[in-house]
Amino acid sequence: MGYGFRSHRRRQIVRSAWPLLLAALVGGSLRCEAEAGDVIVMKDVMVPMRDGVKLATDLYIPAENGYPASKKLPALLLRTPYNKDGWGPKIVRFFAEHGFLSVAQDCRGRFKSEGTFYPFIDDPKDGYDTIEWLAEHPFCNGKVGMHSVSYMAWVQFHAATQKPPALVTMIPHQGPINAYHYSMRGGGALHLGLLRWVLSVAASSQEAQHDPEAAAAIREMTGSESFLEWSAKIPWQRGQTPLAKFPAYEDAAFELYFENNDYTDYWRQPGLGMDEFFDSFPDMPILWVTSWFDWYPRTISDGYQKMVKMGRQNQHLLVGPWTHNNFKTIVGDVNFGNQGGRINSYDDFLQLELAWFNRWMRGDTTADIGEPVKFFMMGGGGGERAENGRLNHGGSWIVGNAWPPKGVDPTRFYLAPGGGLSRGKPPAESSSTTYSYDPGNTVSSNGRCITAYGPAAKFGFAGMGPRDQIDLETLPGHGYPDQPIAARPDVVVFQTPPLETDLRIAGNINVDLSVSSDAPDTDFYVKLLDVYPASDDYPRGYSFPVSEGILRARYRDGFEKPVLMEAGEVYRLEFPLEPAANLFQAGHRIQIYICSSNFPNFDINPNTGDPNDRVARVANNTIHHDAVRASYITLPIDRSMSKE
Repeated sequence: MGYGFRSHRRRQIVRSAWPLLLAALVGGSLRCEAEAGDVIVMKDVMVPMRDGVKLATDLYIPAENGYPASKKLPALLLRTPYNKDGWGPKIVRFFAEHGFLSVAQDCRGRFKSEGTFYPFIDDPKDGYDTIEWLAEHPFCNGKVGMHSVSYMAWVQFHAATQKPPALVTMIPHQGPINAYHYSMRGGGALHLGLLRWVLSVAASSQEAQHDPEAAAAIREMTGSESFLEWSAKIPWQRGQTPLAKFPAYEDAAFELYFENNDYTDYWRQPGLGMDEFFDSFPDMPILWVTSWFDWYPRTISDGYQKMVKMGRQNQHLLVGPWTHNNFKTIVGDVNFGNQGGRINSYDDFLQLELAWFNRWMRGDTTADIGEPVKFFMMGGGGGERAENGRLNHGGSWIVGNAWPPKGVDPTRFYLAPGGGLSRGKPPAESSSTTYSYDPGNTVSSNGRCITAYGPAAKFGFAGMGPRDQIDLETLPGHGYPDQPIAARPDVVVFQTPPLETDLRIAGNINVDLSVSSDAPDTDFYVKLLDVYPASDDYPRGYSFPVSEGILRARYRDGFEKPVLMEAGEVYRLEFPLEPAANLFQAGHRIQIYICSSNFPNFDINPNTGDPNDRVARVANNTIHHDAVRASYITLPIDRSMSKE
């Protein structure tokens, strides 16, 4: 990967000749654009991978009076499947304007890059090869950082599994450390958000450009109502969906969702099981970024905690009250405010990223990167309906040195007969609650819905935010529209009396349930709620969704080998909910509800135990809550902040 002409004579290049010489530096044909702001953009540099495939790459080079900067610079890399020409140029240019060699690259098989796209699998090696190519570039000083959101966070973890010597820091924003446990599945249930994503990238694929009719059919599949209808037909059959016209994308959808249900070696490869390779990650500073109403708070929180436990230094965590890839504090139907926050927009976040890279790539010890941990404590607002029609839940930013915060006390709240939830252990006598789950009438995923539908569909990612727990119809005959979810007969509710004093939680949340069923398999879904008392604005009160989690019962003993249930046998189910930080105000109730569906966030369990079965049956599920077979939720009470 030699470059021939060296950079020490660049100042002597005449203006009319330097574009051709720059092209010689990188080799091959390319388009070079000199643009405003003293940034030179070299378009479509074809960077070779180890297997000969070339990836289209844009270099944004800081300039001085129209000439490339005279000194070698640290490089920042953004790798994307979303078209480097349409997604991210403003962000990439921003870092070049602030003195970095800033680089955007189309992932393999996407837009202008060669090869065939299969999500995630080729990105570890491609990321490594690109980083090392950059490190050797005449304009680079050998240091490379990575940044950006969603898939662009995935590829940071991918590259890190290969331990590239030049990778010195990264900022993964909203991406998982393991595809099985945190993305394609949740507790063994199929998380449908990424299935819809596979359809969307198929519709924008190189193959779709040559078959507009087939691409249109896939786009129709991704429509709000259409996707729900397709989701009810899971498992799909090869050759029976519009994806059949695009074999590579059909392979991805089926292998990721329908043909590898258990946690096997397929999931342990670097492109999918990134946390399996944490020991191989460069020992580098990482800024972990997530938000309470994205689908990735637990994975980012877990990744941060694992790195800290490994002894890795300079690990920072930022958690806001946002949704996916935005920094708005008005989301769903809730107002949070931004008390004490420095991030009110994407531009604010870019300034934080810039400070981070200045600190760890330039050695600028004056760069303000903030405290190691900064998270948004939700709650504390007046609870009235604001002029914009949203609940004022409020909140404030908390800074510290650790997550979970020091002084947090994991505290059990036991499920009790009659729907109680308390710290006292339940009575000794046998006690249980039974409900019937019918796959033909699912509970809607209202509140943290990753697959936006109904009224939220038109708002995109902002539609994913918190909402009052009112049931919505997803499919015909599903749901009790406009009624509280807690009032459904297939939802069991446990709650505290109105709190006498404020109580704050911050950290990891877990549930431990004693359950039985007459079905060989079923799901158990738990949602944690902050329930407001009735008011003039909310006559039925308001149920604010704080956290949630799910477990497919056949995976209760691990995800490697499913084990079906025996009718009437009592089993222990332990599983995590999403981490959270919330102030439950005096007068509010802490509530959980338990049910066996959460659609369309997760697929509909037919209760048969066969993942390939389209024939469903009703499951009669029982939650046990006595002294011998206790069930409880463990909440991380922050006693340093709670009034008790």
